[in-house]
Amino acid sequence: MKLIRIGSSSSCDIVLHSEFVSGHHAEMILLDNGEIILEDKNSTNGTFVGNKRISPNKEVTVRRGDYIRFADVELQWAHVPLIDNNAKYKAIVNIGTNFRNEIVITGNYASRFHATVKIYKDGKAFLSDSGSKNGTKVNGTKLQPGKEVRIKRGDNVICGDVDITEQLKSYLPAPFPWLKTLAAVAAAAVLVGVAALIFMPKEPCIICGEKGCKGHPAQDFRPAVVYVRACYHYVITFEDNPMPEYWDGKFVLRNDADQEIARPYQATAFFIDREGRLATNRHVAVPWEYRSKKEENEIRAKVEEWIQRFTNAEPDKYSEMEFMQRIYRYAAATTPVMTEQKFYETLAMMLKRLNKSKYTISGEMDYITVGYPGRNYTHTDEFDRCSVVSESGTDDKDIAILQMNDKRTPETIKYIFEVKNFSLEKLEPQQEKLYTIGYPNGVGWAMDEKTHSLEPAIRETMCSKMPSKYTFEFQGESIGGASGSPIFNEKGQLVGVLWGGWSAGVTFGLACQAKYLQEMYKEEVAYE
Repeated sequence: MKLIRIGSSSSCDIVLHSEFVSGHHAEMILLDNGEIILEDKNSTNGTFVGNKRISPNKEVTVRRGDYIRFADVELQWAHVPLIDNNAKYKAIVNIGTNFRNEIVITGNYASRFHATVKIYKDGKAFLSDSGSKNGTKVNGTKLQPGKEVRIKRGDNVICGDVDITEQLKSYLPAPFPWLKTLAAVAAAAVLVGVAALIFMPKEPCIICGEKGCKGHPAQDFRPAVVYVRACYHYVITFEDNPMPEYWDGKFVLRNDADQEIARPYQATAFFIDREGRLATNRHVAVPWEYRSKKEENEIRAKVEEWIQRFTNAEPDKYSEMEFMQRIYRYAAATTPVMTEQKFYETLAMMLKRLNKSKYTISGEMDYITVGYPGRNYTHTDEFDRCSVVSESGTDDKDIAILQMNDKRTPETIKYIFEVKNFSLEKLEPQQEKLYTIGYPNGVGWAMDEKTHSLEPAIRETMCSKMPSKYTFEFQGESIGGASGSPIFNEKGQLVGVLWGGWSAGVTFGLACQAKYLQEMYKEEVAYE
């Protein structure tokens, strides 16, 4: 895997000499399987594939030989290096902060594509730095970028500021292969005892119930993880309602054309029982409670503007608006002696009360829908509807439960994250291999442009820090749309629900522990 930076800056891998090309114009990622991913880095004059401008900061797949233009400069494919012949390697292990790496690391000085280990068919392993910003060291010696250095199990390897010695062990061949022969001899000596163990009854798998099951790869749980598309609007509730007989005191935030302001968003959810219940985040279920301070100020400014439209202008100007019609009817019904002057006095008094009233900001869901992986969709209207049935009520536990409207989990989904199988054991940093499945960046990354099929991202990760009371930290990026993704171990047991992350040079993911979801589920089912 290789990252190619393209632009007019001398620091780029491919330097283009044009005043219309941005300094860091675009990037290419050359994957080990031969695929090439192109991304425009928000350039001024755009990147074009076949004379069609691609969207900035959105990855597209291209083929070697495609016509590609950066502003006014055509890409010369001869400048793009060829991917090495992978047939001569037993394995290729890429290391870096990007989710595509086999070993995903986090650290203030780690690069997206930091280093690569190539293991030849004879078992020898070689490490090379991929041009990282802060270098790679083997046993204290810094490597020259691009130069391969042989490494063995036990060598100390540091990428930037991250020690990956332990993570490399599972990929590097064991020393002293003759030990295998010795082990075989020892095994033969206890053959009778081993035979006895073989014929002992085997415990059934906790996931499928079959005896002798060798486990389930992360791919088995892909069908149980769905893409969430939802939309909500803000609701303003006034404490001092001047016309309770005609109005409930609530106002839906609207634009200048008196249209409701809809706020769409996307996330991830996963099935946890056969009655159509899914787990996700609280901020997916009640997103209006997670508004920023900036958004709060914008909403309040919009409300004040809405009130002033009635108090500082001729009311007739807004007579076609639904709210103004309610005020008219109420003023007409409550004015003792109906004259034009009395009518407008009553109207002014009501608007004055409204102008001085305190109000609260909440929200209501317009719809919440899910799309299934592997299905082809031409529009999000084809997604299936669901609703929120429970949410934790606290930011500490960012979890919620949804349920399909038909209260059924599709029969085509063989394996789900059943609540009874959740892992409630305390995680230890760098001790257990974990997986996450989700929809980072939503349909932007998940939907195939040709088939319109949804495909979630499956990533390997690890707990990277001692867990707190509610949350644990894991390695790798956490991008919008991935909220609500399951994090599970090699046995297929859920250990947490991804809810976000924080950035300090690189991004760390954060998840709520599975035991709190189990507690909430039991309360919900018992209540029902």
